[in-house]
Amino acid sequence: MCPNLPQANGLIGQASYTLGAANTGGTSGSTLSAPLGALSQEGAIWYLADSANNRILGYSSAAPTGITGAASFIIGQPNAQSTAGGTGPVSGSPIGFSNPAKASVGTVGGTSYLVVADSGNNRVLIWNRLPTTNTAPNVVLDQPDFSSSDANHPNATVSASSLSDPTAAVIGSKGQLIVVDQGNNRVLVWNAVPTINNALANVELGQAAINPAGVVTCTTNAGVSGACFANSAQGVDTYNAAAQSYVLAMRLPTDAWTDGTRLLVSDTGNNRVLFWAAVPNVNDKLPDNLIGAGQFGTFSPAGGAGAQGLSGPRSVASDDVDVFVGDTRNNRVLEYAGYLNAPANSPSARYVFGQSDFTHIAPNDPDQNSIAGDQRTNPATDGITAGTMDAPTGVFATSSNDLFVTDSGNNRVLHFAISSGVDGSENYIPCSP
Repeated sequence: MCPNLPQANGLIGQASYTLGAANTGGTSGSTLSAPLGALSQEGAIWYLADSANNRILGYSSAAPTGITGAASFIIGQPNAQSTAGGTGPVSGSPIGFSNPAKASVGTVGGTSYLVVADSGNNRVLIWNRLPTTNTAPNVVLDQPDFSSSDANHPNATVSASSLSDPTAAVIGSKGQLIVVDQGNNRVLVWNAVPTINNALANVELGQAAINPAGVVTCTTNAGVSGACFANSAQGVDTYNAAAQSYVLAMRLPTDAWTDGTRLLVSDTGNNRVLFWAAVPNVNDKLPDNLIGAGQFGTFSPAGGAGAQGLSGPRSVASDDVDVFVGDTRNNRVLEYAGYLNAPANSPSARYVFGQSDFTHIAPNDPDQNSIAGDQRTNPATDGITAGTMDAPTGVFATSSNDLFVTDSGNNRVLHFAISSGVDGSENYIPCSP
């Protein structure tokens, strides 16, 4: 046994905590296939992007505990067995998806929106009120209509309205729409929820336009002057000696969280999370702090581990006090206690889920011998339990002690009590042989 390994008390996508295959028993309203983003919730309505099944699942119930049954409704497919991708309308459904990465709810002035990062279709979809049936969205970004899906529309040209493989879209309480445009290695900000198709973003983060003298020249969102919104290269920050400061760059960012004031972005390829104390209103504003890195301009392809390192972090969330990071390649979720109240560079995580301490990182390793599939205490299984993870790609936390982890490699979502996390500062308790 491993007394330090936190145990989930809720499960979506599998009929048992020891199952991990995609669509176990056949595709249904109860199964998942490679889900990517986090759950999102408003009141008693919950949404989850079931990515490889090309659909959004909706649940009309309280936070799940125990084994969750079939979704209450499905968006993007005509029935619970269909999985074909498309744009929309398609196959009897008013809208289609192609590998949707994340579904998120945002409430502004009493109006609640659903926004979906439809990655494979290179677009973001917005519903002006929360759907509880298979209904079409009201607005699409990067496309002129709901049938188009080309990257960086039109003509494969990067601009203030174009997207390439967007992986997250979230709405803050002050109305900002934040989109993680992964294929273009940037984050776009709309100062208000767009009401028209293909609307221009107001702010770009991660792709500064710099002239030969090293001066940042991008000042508008027209996509022309100073090469504004026209670049998409991945990289890490460069030092501008003339300005005596770093110029922000990103490498395959994946996720974002905001409360309308503060902003967190998982800069996945750079193995770090970026923190702004205020959602930027100017292009390429340097973050205030970093998680997973101690300074700007550093990049370790392999990432790190321990209490301070990250390796391929694909998701980030907060309960308005603590910050939670899905540390994907380390097969764990880290909790940075009180971070929003005391942000700093390269903080140490206080709690961990999916592992028994900050040393172990193997997937599905309940006996914590660092070898997946070689379980000394559970030889009848391949290591999947209520306490293990395989490539977690989504996290969602509430102020009611709920932590939901999208355990993508095991095709499921786990629910933990936040208070059940392992305090990594304690001495490791060895597993029994």
